[in-house]
Amino acid sequence: MRHRLALIALLIISIHAYGQHKPAFSINYGLKTGFSSTIYDVDEFTILHTPITEYTSHSEISSFYTGFVRFNMKRHYLQTECSYNISKYSISFPIKEWYPVTESQESSAIYTKITGIEFPFYYGYHIIRDGDYGMSFFMGPKAKFVITDISNHIFEKLPFSNVAETIHPINFSLMLGLGINISPVFFDFSFEYGLHNISDHFDATLFNGEISQDLLVFDRRKNVLSFSIGFMF
Repeated sequence: MRHRLALIALLIISIHAYGQHKPAFSINYGLKTGFSSTIYDVDEFTILHTPITEYTSHSEISSFYTGFVRFNMKRHYLQTECSYNISKYSISFPIKEWYPVTESQESSAIYTKITGIEFPFYYGYHIIRDGDYGMSFFMGPKAKFVITDISNHIFEKLPFSNVAETIHPINFSLMLGLGINISPVFFDFSFEYGLHNISDHFDATLFNGEISQDLLVFDRRKNVLSFSIGFMF
């Protein structure tokens, strides 16, 4: 009888010890939405082979809608997302930048709206984890697949009768962010750094009928500041 009691006690102690030391692993699902502001780093900007150096950038508030899965491992987690994203941006510059002899004080402008599906994948670490409250840091890569049919560009007061831009179909970037959660509700603040030029080329037609892909060059990398609110289940 004593041997049986000792065996049962040993079994209970072993189960308790395993429960204390086994790795915590869980999966969460969630939805979030938010707003973003796109800022471009301009690497090269020329019209008719003339460098455009005086310009003003205009970042418009854009939106995104995201579903995600999070794999938790104690204080660490991996998260993958699928996001529908709309980004808007415009740039304006004096006509005299590309046509120096003009007396016009008007400005030319390029408006860009890029719609796509984004797939971020990042690593996160809980800096603070106290009951229902927490703060985490996260970082990782993101790929954006551009939906060409519903993306568009508007060109105003340029020396072309027709302009069309081809954006690279897949754009890559790196994300850094900070998340704050209160029970199932969380807030994310993130910065996205573009890794390459998003513009493939412009097809531009002069009024005399000349067509070229180097009459307009607007090479730029996309940087994005984002804020989102979501729920985790």
